[in-house]
Amino acid sequence: MVLVDIGNTNYHICESEKIYNLKEPKKFDDKVYYISVNKKKEKEFLKLNPKAINLKDYVEFKSNYKNIGIDRVMACISIENGVVVDAGSAITIDVMKNGIHQGGIIAPGLFAFKEAFAKISEVLKVEYKKIDLNKLPSNTNEALIYGSVGIVVDFIKKFEGPYYFTGGDGKFLSEFVEGIYIKDLVFRGMKKVIKEKL
Repeated sequence: MVLVDIGNTNYHICESEKIYNLKEPKKFDDKVYYISVNKKKEKEFLKLNPKAINLKDYVEFKSNYKNIGIDRVMACISIENGVVVDAGSAITIDVMKNGIHQGGIIAPGLFAFKEAFAKISEVLKVEYKKIDLNKLPSNTNEALIYGSVGIVVDFIKKFEGPYYFTGGDGKFLSEFVEGIYIKDLVFRGMKKVIKEKL
């Protein structure tokens, strides 16, 4: 069984419990289940894997939030209570209570912040590293980290944990909040849907 999460930047793959990313789609011989937030990439993927099953058609998700991305849904359905932070191209922060989605926030991803700073001035090139957000920055790099990571961390802390992190920058962000990094959180949600509905 192969699970594919088609994102805006990459094809995220879980194959035989191995997780990896692809820039371009590939054909799989095993049974394929997928979700997608990118119609163009999905179309390219389905040309190679026409029998792949879209799990969006099988998931049940309790929320008043309109048009929530299926990747966010899959990350959230594995969590009964807590805050789910998916730090990829964008950073999403979703709150779950008793298995019901309460709402969420979307912020730019860390790479988007990095690009925005560089467009302002070539001297504003940020190198992300762990800093103490309780201290006023003492150099430009720390100030840039504070102005991006600090903002996101403040949003996260507005909500009561526990905090669950996933996505490419999830592990890094989890260092600023007492949270749990789960690399395969979206895939866990996908597996849950397959187990319960297929």
